[in-house]
Amino acid sequence: MPDESEILCGDWAWDAVLRELRHFPRKGKGHADEPDGVERLPPVRSVTWYRWSQAPMQAHTGGDPMPAGLSRVVAEYQGGGNLTVNELDRDCAGQIAEAIASAEGLEVQHEGAPTGRSGGNLPQRDEMGRLRATSGRSDIILDEVAGEVQVSRRKRLLGREKRSYSTSEIRHLELTYETKGSQETFAVVAVIGPEEVRVTVASYTGFEGWAEPGEWREFTEDLARSLGVEARLET
Repeated sequence: MPDESEILCGDWAWDAVLRELRHFPRKGKGHADEPDGVERLPPVRSVTWYRWSQAPMQAHTGGDPMPAGLSRVVAEYQGGGNLTVNELDRDCAGQIAEAIASAEGLEVQHEGAPTGRSGGNLPQRDEMGRLRATSGRSDIILDEVAGEVQVSRRKRLLGREKRSYSTSEIRHLELTYETKGSQETFAVVAVIGPEEVRVTVASYTGFEGWAEPGEWREFTEDLARSLGVEARLET
């Protein structure tokens, strides 16, 4: 059985001197004496940590369904080939990626789904050219022709509270990105007036790791140019 100090995380042991990653199967309350997988790494040219989510699926062999959140570390070798580690524990996968990258003096690259992200998740304007968005209990309309941002907020009991801002009051746009559970959200936020009121004017929410950040950056920059303001990109 390996000494627990040898365990990097989960069932994985990393020897930085030998540049060796070992996987130990579980046995009782600890680990088996011998690893069931050993990889001594040749020189590595890149380390990529993929994180993505999907609808939970039943395993082909029965039993518990596959979880929604998935994670994979791929170390590409300089001479060709790679090491691929599928690890559902995100914290552990991150530690594996950082350990290998540190041994090579590399930065860990972060990506979404390993099959590649896809576009086509931008909001569509309505027949009058307006952008519509929903944020919490608020419905928002950005009408560039009329030069206003309309916010209609549902009250907790009955009715709505309405507020409108001139597009000339917009100081800048921000593109934000966050994950919550298995979902990721891209949001374009208009920061308005001296009070810097934050109003979401466009957004997308879906399974993590599939939407293309590049098209959201381009969308935000185009919208900011149209409004004559600065675009601040957090992703």
